[in-house]
Amino acid sequence: MAENEHVNSLKAFFSRVRELLHSSRGKDVIVFLLFTLVSYVFWVIMSLNDDAQRDLEVKLEITDVPEDVFFISEVSKALTVNVRDKGSVLAGFYWNGTPGLKISYDELTAYPLRDRVAFPAQELTSRVRSLFASTTQVVSIRPDSLSLIYTDRPGTRAVVIPDLQVEPSSQSVISGPITISPDSVTVYAARHLTVKPLSVQTMTLNRSGLTDTLICEVKIRPETGVRIVPDHVTVTIPVEPLIAKSRVVPVTLLHGASSATYDVVLFPSQVRVSYLLPMSLYSTENAVISVNADFYERSGTKIPLTIGSCPDYYQDVALSVDSVEYLIEQKAIFAAPEE
Repeated sequence: MAENEHVNSLKAFFSRVRELLHSSRGKDVIVFLLFTLVSYVFWVIMSLNDDAQRDLEVKLEITDVPEDVFFISEVSKALTVNVRDKGSVLAGFYWNGTPGLKISYDELTAYPLRDRVAFPAQELTSRVRSLFASTTQVVSIRPDSLSLIYTDRPGTRAVVIPDLQVEPSSQSVISGPITISPDSVTVYAARHLTVKPLSVQTMTLNRSGLTDTLICEVKIRPETGVRIVPDHVTVTIPVEPLIAKSRVVPVTLLHGASSATYDVVLFPSQVRVSYLLPMSLYSTENAVISVNADFYERSGTKIPLTIGSCPDYYQDVALSVDSVEYLIEQKAIFAAPEE
């Protein structure tokens, strides 16, 4: 039934559209749209015949790099070339893509004393211009030259030390070890540097009020004349909510053990302990927790209670009572029968 109603509504819609198109107003709308389309086509043709200036991305690749050479400077993946030409020529670059520029390592000018190789601005401009048609004018190139620090020393491994300032919310807890992946990186240093770092530090990660596990990428703190691979690590901080739990625990009497002549009786002998713990441990945890009553600290008829031991992951541990009463019971002494 619903399907028939849908089909009938579609038929009614197309019927109204046909009526509109065959009306005088509908014919005026069609003529207007045709003139608009023709005007747009003429505008596109005129624009393609006019001069225009655009920024184009030219991919850059340094080829034939020796295996023992590593660039400490970041090599640009592309050059931004500002060009001027007919709109039709520039449109071709958008449709077909721009040509790429490959520069062999042997073409770079080496400056060994400065641990640097370079490709001058004049040569770079000449090579870029050769990529385009003779009618295309190269207005500017960014960057306009190449100057790269390199090293032929092998990289050294360094341990990553995170700089963390993180805090969970009041109802959550960091529930496990903080992990870093990878936990070590490779450090490449210029030849004039004599320092070989055994560790590197991340940028400061500042988070507060965490309620769930945080996984984020953190960059390694950069150093002059050094390149670190990879330059970022993934830091995982396990966070989970805290759940309330309680159980009854026997009270342990300290420094007041019963003797041959008397017994120390506590009222009550068990108290309820409440605490918060990570949600994942709620059903499985059965850790030892103790409550102590120190007989030496008694006052009047009461002994104050303290938490003796409990796991580190317990939070906000509280006792149902802060003290217990005690009673000293004398033991009956029976004289030995005379022979």
